[in-house]
Amino acid sequence: MIKNLWEEALVEEVVYLIAHLAHAEQHLMEVEGETKLEDLVPYIDELRERRKKVGQLLFSILEVSEEGGGGEFRTKVESLWCTLKHLAMALVHCDESAEKVIRRMDCYIAQGEKQKAEELSKRLRELYELRQAIRGFITDLLFDISKKLKKVSSVRCREDLCIVEGDKDAVQRPERIPQET
Repeated sequence: MIKNLWEEALVEEVVYLIAHLAHAEQHLMEVEGETKLEDLVPYIDELRERRKKVGQLLFSILEVSEEGGGGEFRTKVESLWCTLKHLAMALVHCDESAEKVIRRMDCYIAQGEKQKAEELSKRLRELYELRQAIRGFITDLLFDISKKLKKVSSVRCREDLCIVEGDKDAVQRPERIPQET
């Protein structure tokens, strides 16, 4: 498949969509883990399902699929999906880290601490280089490496197994302690 500008732009947006859905899921899991608030579990599961559907859409657009999947061991394309999800989240974390470095740099400039600001500027360049490397790796994974893999019927990661998908062998979420009212 030859990538074109439309396809590349769409893929980049979908990668960010996957990352933000995964981050929302992660934040709700943190709240749920700290509070044991059972009401959050369906939202966490729904976000995970939506993220998986977005992944299936992306792989469909890129014509990446593979027979099998869903078994005890991850297929090559399932591993690609898992890698993509983590790289997408890393890309967003790079952006968030850069924003924090810029804010600190602005503080140093406002305080007249030019040398500290210049040092942070170097770190910021390193973050941007890392961001570009991650972005390039995502592009290579999706447009080049994925074509060398066999074709997946499902898109999931190991932790996605905690959602019962009609499989009698699927792992279920642990029981939660009911909230005191």
